[in-house]
Amino acid sequence: TKRITEEMKNTIKTLESHHDEIRNTFTTHYSNGPLEGSNNKIKAIKRASFGYRSFWRFRTRVLYVFKIKTKRALITK
Repeated sequence: TKRITEEMKNTIKTLESHHDEIRNTFTTHYSNGPLEGSNNKIKAIKRASFGYRSFWRFRTRVLYVFKIKTKRALITK
């Protein structure tokens, strides 16, 4: 008889508890990739700038990089 290790039992238990979520990843075409890319770009701006003194300037820079054009976006305080 073969015995199942504790690690394998935990893996099976995890797969069973997240079965619906795992199935959804294969049946739908949604991805959080674009959102992760946006977050990464914002973090790169923060690293490159070594911190802005003004949040509004940082916000304006992020909006400029993403080419978001709004009248209120360009208002700095």
